[in-house]
Amino acid sequence: MITYIKNIQIALENELIDNGAILFSGEGIADIHFAPKDNQKADIIVDGKGRLAVPGYIDSHCHGGGGFDCNDSTLEAIEGVTEFYRSHGMTSYYPSLAADEMGRLIAGFDAIRAAMSTNKSGKVEVLGTHLEGPFLNKIYKGSQAEENIIPITEEHIKTLEKYKDVIKRITIAPEVDRNVDLFPNLVEMGMVITGGHTNATYNEAMEATVKGMRGVTHLHNAMSQLKKAVPFSVPGMVEAGLNIDDLYAEIIADGNHVPDQLIQIAYRCKGTDKIFICSDANRATGAADGIIHTCGQIFLIENGVALNSERTSLASSITPINEMVRKLILNVKIPLLDVFKMAATNVAKLMRIDSRKGSIAIGKDADINLLDSDYKVVRTFCKGVQSFERE
Repeated sequence: MITYIKNIQIALENELIDNGAILFSGEGIADIHFAPKDNQKADIIVDGKGRLAVPGYIDSHCHGGGGFDCNDSTLEAIEGVTEFYRSHGMTSYYPSLAADEMGRLIAGFDAIRAAMSTNKSGKVEVLGTHLEGPFLNKIYKGSQAEENIIPITEEHIKTLEKYKDVIKRITIAPEVDRNVDLFPNLVEMGMVITGGHTNATYNEAMEATVKGMRGVTHLHNAMSQLKKAVPFSVPGMVEAGLNIDDLYAEIIADGNHVPDQLIQIAYRCKGTDKIFICSDANRATGAADGIIHTCGQIFLIENGVALNSERTSLASSITPINEMVRKLILNVKIPLLDVFKMAATNVAKLMRIDSRKGSIAIGKDADINLLDSDYKVVRTFCKGVQSFERE
């Protein structure tokens, strides 16, 4: 199947084409034209009407949406989450599992593996799972269930190895019970390690980086920062995430978890290539205010924000990536092309899938969003097949 999208602006990784066209051949991008060709032959010709073509958004940290939660640990739940985000510009993602009983996590791995086997063109691609827990620090548990937070052991490594085809990213607190000593095992299995829900000092974060940690999970949220240890000050994971060049910094850009000013500071510290966004969304994304239940806990949704039952802490997010993109452009004033790096390109590089995803380039998957002048998604293509249309 040959598809030709013409009369569009195109956001390349480092260049904006004013009036171009993209040619799909099957699942991939076959050509990019800097000017549309009137005589181009194709099975499907789409007039982009001057809209902006951007790489499909990749969410490496998403717990749920549309009433479904990945910790439900069923294929039905994973498929429900996948279908919900079809209309939100997400073309691929990593269903994320929070701290839970090990048996439920294993069931979640099985469900995600089954979902991966059903990937096809025109459908949001399930790339594997992000395991956010249980190997965290209870001091910074955030909205994770404290009773399920444990140190990682050699026995856990054996279990994780059975699912190394599924577990693509894992969030760990490196300082707990010397979790860091097992980082090389996880790296050998091909897992991307990010530090989060952690009380690590800067030096402990440095050690973790040497042993394989590649980023920090939701910078500024559920992690240590500069503390006074009389008579000195001791920097923590926040400062490590901002200052260690090799680390990617993940931001929940919903306008609630991190103030705009801190996003601007992170952007200046990390540059254009080492910062990315995630939704960290829960099952209430897309729902009205009310009460939700997940991982044995009760959360409240009030005025577009998820809170724990005591209203003392945010409880993940209910904002999808497409809305975060708009906030970064319109509110935080991040340059346009850099925002799409944060929503796609840098995620792909962190997860080592940039050979086929993350940017509009010949040979990569035809994962494309068309945006209107307000940066809202009007069309989405997943591997060359239209999966959503608003107009």
